[in-house]
Amino acid sequence: MKKVNRVNNHRGKVIFWLVAIVLVIIIGFGIRGVKDHFDHVTQIRQEQNDPQLQQQRHDKQFMRTIAVPAIKTYRKNYQILPSIVIAQAIVESNWGTSKLYKTANNPFGIKGSYHGRSVTYETAEYEKGKKVTIKAAFRKYPSLGAAILDHDHALSKGFIHRRHVMSYITDAKLLQKNHYATDPNYAKKLINVIKQYHLNRYDLEALNGKSTY
Repeated sequence: MKKVNRVNNHRGKVIFWLVAIVLVIIIGFGIRGVKDHFDHVTQIRQEQNDPQLQQQRHDKQFMRTIAVPAIKTYRKNYQILPSIVIAQAIVESNWGTSKLYKTANNPFGIKGSYHGRSVTYETAEYEKGKKVTIKAAFRKYPSLGAAILDHDHALSKGFIHRRHVMSYITDAKLLQKNHYATDPNYAKKLINVIKQYHLNRYDLEALNGKSTY
């Protein structure tokens, strides 16, 4: 009988400690979850009170928004590097804040019409070295994906006539040389944006399939 009691006591102790360990683990995860939630709420509050943090978050989100379909399109056609696509979207739409982007899904400032649809806005152009404002018709797209596909087609046919160009510097210079924009510093602006925000990492992702974000 004493032996049975000892066995039962031993089992009881084992069960007690197993339950205790499980409770400690559960409580630990609970505390970690509360801490993570608290940190997330604190971060949101900090961003709400800090315009600079809000801008940084917006900029990162905008780059990702353009990068995903740009990478997909490049893997399909191997024509326009994602870094060029993203840089043009940043420069032309001012980080997605332009009316053209918001109302027509056109982050690239591509003029004309898309399947008969267009919107007219004032735009800055350079004529004989002088900056002037004119009214022009711009393509209106049903979605950002459609805009990026059309942008890929337009650039490959009219401005960058070579496939598998691996240099964003070459692409940027070709865009300026072939008059995509009248801004005499257009290529330089694109190259600076790509370098500042390390946009060439999206080119590497498009080529090797490894996500950079």
